[in-house]
Amino acid sequence: MKKIAAVFAVLLLLAVGLLIIGGRPGSGSGGVSLGSGDASFLSKRSIDFMEDLQFKDFEKAASYHSAEERKDVNIPRLIERLFAIKPEFLDIQRYDIRDVDIDRSGNRARVKVHAVVKILNTKEVKEPEILLYWRKDPAEGWVMELQSSLRG
Repeated sequence: MKKIAAVFAVLLLLAVGLLIIGGRPGSGSGGVSLGSGDASFLSKRSIDFMEDLQFKDFEKAASYHSAEERKDVNIPRLIERLFAIKPEFLDIQRYDIRDVDIDRSGNRARVKVHAVVKILNTKEVKEPEILLYWRKDPAEGWVMELQSSLRG
């Protein structure tokens, strides 16, 4: 009887663990669990990108784009279109990843980022949600589609 109770307890713990893991962002319909290697990589790269924006390192922020498209990207202009304010007046205070969703093919992804930004010289604080779109390039790996990601 004790062995049956112990087996039942272990199965119950496994079920609870699966529920917790399955409830993570990115595990929705058609998505890949946040625990996957690609999702973890995209989450880290998206945080790196937001940090580059926060510290106004636009050259580094453009580096997430494919090498072919990198030369044509104007990050400050795209940020101005997204936030409706010049980048020099934008103070990105915080950001966090809310969701990582990878399509069934494993070649396209989107990362939902929640940001808290302050407009300098005002008391205005905004909390935009931003979708960053990524695609897997055969030569370069995951690259951001900055034009679509930063389009307002």
